[in-house]
Amino acid sequence: MKRAVRFGGGWLAGLWLALAVPAQAAEGPRVPAVFRAARTQVAVAVDGVLDEPAWAAAPVYSDFVQSFPTPGAEPGERTEVRILHDERNLYVGITAFDRQPALIRRSLGRRDAIPPSDMVTVMVDTLRDRATAYLFSINAGGTLEDARLTEDTTEAKDWDAVWEGEATVTQEGWTAELRVPLSVLRFPEALVQTWGFHVRRQMARTHEQVDSTVIPREANALVSRFADFQGLEGVHHQRGLMLTPYVASRLTASRTEVPLGGVSSVEPSADVGLDFQAALASDLSLTGTFNPDFGQVEADELLVNLSTSEVFFPEKRPFFLEGLELFQPVGAQAGRSAQTLFYSRRVGLDQPLLGAVKLVGTVSDGVQVGLLNAVSLGAPALGNAPARGYRFQWARPLHFASQATLPRVVPPPMNSLAGVLRAEVAQGQQLGLMVTAASPLSSKCQGTPLPDDPPCVVRGGQAAAADFRLRTADGVFAVSGQVDASRVTGGGPEGLLLRDGTLLRPGDLGFGAYLRGGKLGGEPWRTTLTYEYESPTLDLNASGFQPLQNQQKVSAHVQYGRGSRWGIFPELWLGVRVQGGWSTDARGLPLSRGLDLTLEGVLPDFSTLFCDAGVETDRRDLREIPGRGLAYELPDFGYLTCGLETDPLRPLALKLEGYVDRTTRNGPSPGRVGKALSAGVSWRPMPRLQTDVDVSYEATQDGPRWTGETEDGRLLFAELVPRFLTLTFKQLVVVTPRLTLQARVQLLTGLGPYGPFYAARIPEDGTVRLRDLQPVTDVEDPSFHTAALNVNVVARWEYHVGSTLYFIYSRAQEEPLLEGADAGRRSLGPQGLGLGPRSDTVLLKASYAW
Repeated sequence: MKRAVRFGGGWLAGLWLALAVPAQAAEGPRVPAVFRAARTQVAVAVDGVLDEPAWAAAPVYSDFVQSFPTPGAEPGERTEVRILHDERNLYVGITAFDRQPALIRRSLGRRDAIPPSDMVTVMVDTLRDRATAYLFSINAGGTLEDARLTEDTTEAKDWDAVWEGEATVTQEGWTAELRVPLSVLRFPEALVQTWGFHVRRQMARTHEQVDSTVIPREANALVSRFADFQGLEGVHHQRGLMLTPYVASRLTASRTEVPLGGVSSVEPSADVGLDFQAALASDLSLTGTFNPDFGQVEADELLVNLSTSEVFFPEKRPFFLEGLELFQPVGAQAGRSAQTLFYSRRVGLDQPLLGAVKLVGTVSDGVQVGLLNAVSLGAPALGNAPARGYRFQWARPLHFASQATLPRVVPPPMNSLAGVLRAEVAQGQQLGLMVTAASPLSSKCQGTPLPDDPPCVVRGGQAAAADFRLRTADGVFAVSGQVDASRVTGGGPEGLLLRDGTLLRPGDLGFGAYLRGGKLGGEPWRTTLTYEYESPTLDLNASGFQPLQNQQKVSAHVQYGRGSRWGIFPELWLGVRVQGGWSTDARGLPLSRGLDLTLEGVLPDFSTLFCDAGVETDRRDLREIPGRGLAYELPDFGYLTCGLETDPLRPLALKLEGYVDRTTRNGPSPGRVGKALSAGVSWRPMPRLQTDVDVSYEATQDGPRWTGETEDGRLLFAELVPRFLTLTFKQLVVVTPRLTLQARVQLLTGLGPYGPFYAARIPEDGTVRLRDLQPVTDVEDPSFHTAALNVNVVARWEYHVGSTLYFIYSRAQEEPLLEGADAGRRSLGPQGLGLGPRSDTVLLKASYAW
C-alpha cells in the first residue's frame, strides 16, 4: 500500500510542462574570496585552542553569507577560518564568534552521529572536478562526523577516515581545530595544488546556516560552487601502509524452545583478523580485510515482511562502507535505486567472509575507478569431531569455535566481484560503466545433509551497466539514467521459478533501464520525469538489489514553492504527482494508475511537516500468486498520510506520523480501512545524555491475500488486516566524544488474523478478478501470532586515533511459533515470549591501527 513520501521525492507529468513553465532566473552565486593556506614548520597540537604562532600568521577568511533562512543576508555572527599545512597534514582552524556563548548548543554524540547542535563543516574538493568532495564536521561539543560528497549534492555518510578534531567554548564564542592527514585525501601529483574549499556554520538557537559562498536550499548545487583554495605547494601524497589487526572473543548462551524439549548451551568462540590500507599513488588506495569481524555492528531493525518483494537493509560493516559511494548507481537514494548492481549485504549473506580487497581512486583527470573482490567461505561441522571445544579448520583458519556452532551443510565458496569506471568528460557531464559477478568456486555444496534438510542449490550471475549524468552548471536542470543487463549462471537445468511465473534458466539474459530528469533546482517551479523498465528475465540479485521485475513505470511530479522564506513559512513546497505502471511481458498488463497531492514545508517554529493524499486504481499484482504467472486484481484505494517533526534542536523533540487508507468494495471483498500511527520522543536533558522512545502501530491492508490451493486446484484467498506494535528504546551516554555507551531495546509483536476465506478457479485469460472470488469454509487457517525482542548494548572507546575497543552485549529472543485459528484470536501483546528460543552474546573486541 502507499506510504509516506518524504522530502526529496519528485516526479513530472510531462517533459513539455518542464519546458513550458518559465523558470525563474536563478540568483547567481556571489563570487567568493579565495581560501589560502600557509605552510607551518612546526606540528600543530590539536586541542581546540588556536594559540600556536602559526595560526596568528595564517590568512583569515571571513567572507561568509547567510544561506538559510534568508539567502544572501549578512550573518548574525562573524566566522573566521584559517588554514595551515605541512608535509603530512592539513590543519583548519575556525573561530565561531558568538555574543551569547552561554547559549551555544554543544551536545555530545557518537562518532559519525552529531546531534542537533552548533557545528561547522569543512568540505574539500581535492580533484577540483566540481562534483566530488570530502566532508569533515565537528560540533561545539567535539563530536566528529565525516562523509563523501558525490554528484555535486549527494552525501554518503558511509565513508570513514582517520582524522582529529577538538572544540573549545570561549568567552567570544567557540573554536574548532581539525587535523586531516593528507594520506586520507586523493589528489593529483602536482607542484601547485588546485582544490575547491567550502566552510559551513550552523547556529542552533537561530537555525541560521552561513556558508563561505551562498548556497540556498533550492539550489541543487554544492561542490560546483566551492571557492578556490590556494597556497598548497610542494605537497605530496604520503605513501604508506596502515595495518589494523584485531582480536575478538565472544561467549554465546542459547536455548531452544522449552515446549519442544529445549536444551541450553554455552559456546565460546574467538577470531583474529587484519584490515590494511595502502596508498599506491597520490590518489589511488588499496584496502583489504582478512576474516573481518562485524561484532560491533548494531542489530538490524525487527520487522515482519508480508509483501511480495525483498526488504532493503543498509550496510553497516566498516570494510564495505569505505568508498561504497563509488559503487552506487547514479541518482541512488539511501544507497539504492530501482536497479542496484552491487548490494554489499549480499556478500557474506550465506556464509562468512574469508577476505576481501578493494581498489579505489583516480587514474587520470576526472576518471575514477573502483574494484572490489571478496571470497566467502564456510566450514561444515565434521561428523566424527567432538561437538564441544575449539577446533581449527582450513576452511576458516582464523575462526576458532566448537563443532556445535557450525552448520551441517554449507554452500560452495563464492567469489564476489564488482568493478566501476566513472569519467567526468566535462563539468556536470559524467559517464560510467559497471560490472558485477557472483561466481561459485565449486559446483557442489559441502557437508553431510540429513534427509529433511532443504536442497543446496549452486547459483550465480553476472551483470553490467552503463550510466550517465548531465546537468547544467548551476545544477537547476539535470538528467541521469542507466541501462543494464544480467545473465544467470548455475542453478541446474530446471531453472529458478520467480514469483511472477518467469522461469530463469542458466544463460538467460535480462535487460533494464531507468531515466530521471527535469528541473530539479531553483524556485518557484520544479518538475521531474522518471521512467523505469525491468524485463521479465532481469535478475540483478546475484550481486545487487532488484525488488521487482517484469514491470515498467512512468511517474511525474510538479512542485511549486520556495526553499527560502515564503510568507510565514521558512520553506514550503506544494506538488502534484501522477504515475502509471505496466508489465513488460507480452501481455503488457496495466499494473497501477495513481494521482496524489504533496505538501512539504518548514513551519514558523521550525517544525517540519509533510502530507501526501492520493488515489490508486487499475491495480494488478503479478507476484501475489507465486509461480503461476497469473495477474491478481487488487482493490482501488485512497489514502492520506501526514507527519510532523518538531524542532530537533530543542531539548525535547517529538515526531508524529499518521496514515489512513480505504479500499473500495469489489466482489465479496467489503472494502476496509487501514491505518498506521507512529510517535517518537527524543529527550536530551544534558549534553551527555540522550533518550529516544519510539512507538508504532500498524493495521494496514490490501484486500484478500493468497493463502494456498484446494485439493481440486482452486486458488484460496482470505481477508487479512495484520496488526503490528513496535516499541523501541534507545539510551545514549557520552562520557567523552571518544568514549560512548549506547543501549537499544526493541520489542515487536504482531497478529495476523485471516478470514473470511474465498476460492477462485484459475481463469483462462490469466487474470484473477475480485468478483470471481466465492466464499468457502473448512479450509486451513494460516493466522499467526509473533513476538520478538532484541537487546543491543555497545560500549565504544577510541583509545587511540583509529584504534578502538568494543564491549557488546546482545540478546535475541522469540516467542514459540503460533499458527492457526487459535493464534488469530489472541490479543496483540506477547504470548509466552519467555518460553521461546533465545540467545545471549557477550563480545569483546580490540583493534589497533598503526
